[in-house]
Amino acid sequence: MNYLLLLSIGVIWGAQFVLIDVSLQAYTPEQLALLRTLYALLFLMVFCWIVRPQKYQRSIKAWLKVALVGILEVVFPFALVMWGQQYVSGSMAAILMGTIPFFTLILVMLTKVERATGTKFLGMLVGFIGLVILFAPDLIASGVTGGILPKLAILLGALSFAGALTVIKSMQGENAFLLSRDAFFIGTIILILVNLYQGNLTDLHFPLGESLASLVLGILCSGVVYVLYVSLIKRAGAGFCSLSNYLVPLFGSLLGVLIMGDHLTANMIFACVLILLSIAVEPLVGYVYNRRKKRLFHESTK
Repeated sequence: MNYLLLLSIGVIWGAQFVLIDVSLQAYTPEQLALLRTLYALLFLMVFCWIVRPQKYQRSIKAWLKVALVGILEVVFPFALVMWGQQYVSGSMAAILMGTIPFFTLILVMLTKVERATGTKFLGMLVGFIGLVILFAPDLIASGVTGGILPKLAILLGALSFAGALTVIKSMQGENAFLLSRDAFFIGTIILILVNLYQGNLTDLHFPLGESLASLVLGILCSGVVYVLYVSLIKRAGAGFCSLSNYLVPLFGSLLGVLIMGDHLTANMIFACVLILLSIAVEPLVGYVYNRRKKRLFHESTK
């Protein structure tokens, strides 16, 4: 079930690149970020009203953590990554965002919210190598362009995502649906204030095609996927869930082949194998270890 959730997150988030390209034809990045967050919030409010998860009282400390998740998961990445991507290539941005699993591993080790193992590190390393191979042709063609500040901004955005993963993992008693809803509520309020300050709400309009793309982006690629995302963190841990950041650009590239008519290349196939292998490292090592343990046990009982 955990691997099905992980693959679902990768496919849904991979589809966001096509939807973002369509939506940005009518909206600024700031407007799109607000619409996406708002649509996700409205979906989660309706979803929670339908499923009616068990309500409970939050302490002030718990509410502060929810607010922190909203800021780290929605606001900071929007401000940092969107700004940084104006000055570096999409390939470089994807590789820099691929540091999320490593930041997550470091943070969970420091906070001790879950156990960090050498097997997890190996899986993350294999996935990161696959990510570099996936985008190697683009990097070679365009060169490593952009100054240090844009790259640092994207790295800080990746660190922000990793921080949100760690905070969510520490909130064991939280319902995934309510946590997602409330985090997006806080993110929406902050993004409304940002857009008001920049004067982006006065010229907001809703052409049909771009509006539908932004609606699907908000409901599916934010609302639905964040319920899956938070559920997976609670089921399998922040480190395992962070591997979805390798699947997102992979599935984005594959969907580009299927939908946009892009060419399937040898490096994409090789990268696909490595990234899928990075997810399989931990269960494969566990399987080999258990087989060896059983064999030694049977030999000792003879």
